[in-house]
Amino acid sequence: MSVLRAACLLLGIAAVAGCGGSGGYAAKADAICKKYTKQTNAFPKPSNVAELADVADRTLPILDRAAKELGALEPPVGKRAAADRWLAQFRKLREDLREIRDRARTGDTKGVAAVAVRAQQDSARANELGTRLGFKVCNRN
Repeated sequence: MSVLRAACLLLGIAAVAGCGGSGGYAAKADAICKKYTKQTNAFPKPSNVAELADVADRTLPILDRAAKELGALEPPVGKRAAADRWLAQFRKLREDLREIRDRARTGDTKGVAAVAVRAQQDSARANELGTRLGFKVCNRN
């Protein structure tokens, strides 16, 4: 997998990490996801590391707003710990994207690739937690 393709995958993962399925908490998370995914989907797909840095830079504030809204949701009592861990993974993906942006700005394609691999692992953890929370969309890449 090319560095750009891996990093673009991370942008997609980060954009939908807030998605949820039907029912209370998950439905509210889903509404948040849809709102912010629409915004990030409007960005052009980067074709080089400079464009990747730009798209990542534009995506980060959107992820910050999504994280704030997702953090304000009240998960079901029995799922609070899983929701907290899932939100922590969402924030970890945000940090992965920040690091990809920073490395892309300097032209460090090997660094971008390394962070993209880690981000895929972080995404898998988020997906597992999302499945436990009953999410139907964000736990599929």
